[in-house]
Amino acid sequence: MKKIVLILALAVLSMTGQRLSAQTPYVGGSLTLAYVDYFKFDQHFYGGYEFNDKWAVGGGLGLDVSTYGNGHGVVGGFMGAYVRFTPWHNNLIYTDIKWRTELLLQDAVGVAAADVGFVGSLRFRINRHFDVFADFIPVGVRFYDDEAFPLIGILGNGCSLGVHYRF
Repeated sequence: MKKIVLILALAVLSMTGQRLSAQTPYVGGSLTLAYVDYFKFDQHFYGGYEFNDKWAVGGGLGLDVSTYGNGHGVVGGFMGAYVRFTPWHNNLIYTDIKWRTELLLQDAVGVAAADVGFVGSLRFRINRHFDVFADFIPVGVRFYDDEAFPLIGILGNGCSLGVHYRF
C-alpha cells in the first residue's frame, strides 16, 4: 500500500511539472485576531512538509479565545490540516493559496464547529530556514449547529501573522 501511495504522489508531482527538490519538514506558529460580532484571538502551532517549491501539506493545533459583547468569554481549541500551493514566487516573496479545514473544539461540547475553505497567504523567505507569513482574505464556510455560515474576508476569520522554521 505504501508503494502505491508513493507512486501516486510521484505521478501527481510529475504531472504538475515539479521536481522533487527542497523536500523539507517545517514547524511554526501564528497569531490571529478577528471580529465577527465579537473579538476572537487564535494561536496556531503548525507542522508540515514541503514537497517542492510549489506544494506542501501541514496540520496544526491551536487555542481559540473569544469574548462576546456581554462580557462572557469562551476558551476552546481547534485542530486542522491544509494543503498549500504556491502559484508564483521569486527568491524572497511567495504567494500561497491554502485549502484548509479546522475542527473547533470546546470542553463541554466537544466538536463545536468546522471550518472549510481557502485562504491567501504571502510568505517572505528570510533565509534558508525562516519564513515570515501573513494569511489573509479567507473564503469558506463554517458549519455550526446544523447551519452553514460564510467566512469571507477579514471579518470572516481574521488575519494571521506567523513564522515557519524549515529544517
